[in-house]
Amino acid sequence: MNLRQKSRTTSAILTFLFGPLGVFYSSAAGAIVLILVALVSAGTVIGPVLCWIAAIIWGDHTVRRHNESVDRLLNRPLDDDGDGPQ
Repeated sequence: MNLRQKSRTTSAILTFLFGPLGVFYSSAAGAIVLILVALVSAGTVIGPVLCWIAAIIWGDHTVRRHNESVDRLLNRPLDDDGDGPQ
């Protein structure tokens, strides 16, 4: 496991600009799933749009989870909202 924190800002920018491709920053498996769903639903407009929105949410969620895991492994206390050291 990578013991470096990931940036939520970087994740947000990448997923906003590149959608499911931007999720590769935080989760390769998540990116592949979203890309496949977007391709399967490419015949409709709503499918890829929903995948794009899901990518932004998924990217932020996985970065937060990763950072919490790193903090736990390094025995750092979490702040009140649970997203990093105090």
